[in-house]
Amino acid sequence: MMAAPLTELEAVNSMLAATGQAPVNSFSGTISDQNIARGHLANVVREVCSHGFSFNTDENYVLTPDFEGVIAVPAGAMSVNPMDPRQNLVQRLHPTRETMCLWDKANLTWTISEPVKVRIRWSYSYDALPELARVYATVKAGRLFLADFVGDAQRERFAQEDEQRAWINLRRDQTAISDINIFNTAHIGRKLIRGRRVWGSE
Repeated sequence: MMAAPLTELEAVNSMLAATGQAPVNSFSGTISDQNIARGHLANVVREVCSHGFSFNTDENYVLTPDFEGVIAVPAGAMSVNPMDPRQNLVQRLHPTRETMCLWDKANLTWTISEPVKVRIRWSYSYDALPELARVYATVKAGRLFLADFVGDAQRERFAQEDEQRAWINLRRDQTAISDINIFNTAHIGRKLIRGRRVWGSE
């Protein structure tokens, strides 16, 4: 039987257990230590997503202007960068829509006439992360939570070592996925080139 991924509640309970506190059955806004632990976890999840791993980054993602030529930044996007380096587009708060949209810095306008291909980095919740990212977030948030309650240098050192191992495992996994994706892209590209050469030679 395969193990289920670590849940946010299980992560918070592991953090509480590290300081000798009893686990909780559900989240409650009235339990301060639980909220502190959950806050640390949410901060580390945002930090993990900000690195732009394979699991939360899409390339050549197409954003299309609306009927006024404005491109709204999708909800949950941490960063949006054009794939074409000649396009000088940045995220800004639209003055009338009160949402983040793409601003054309080169032409000083909100109006963009054509769809734009971008590299987009998504912000995910804890439960939307792959398992190794969840483990790292739990370990680091646990260390930060532990430091709030226990002034023990020896335990802090062990927690830092656990965090480093979890980070290495996550980076190794994501590097392997990226290498596979690069290989597949290059392999497909070579097949397309060969196909064009064969077709052109006929």
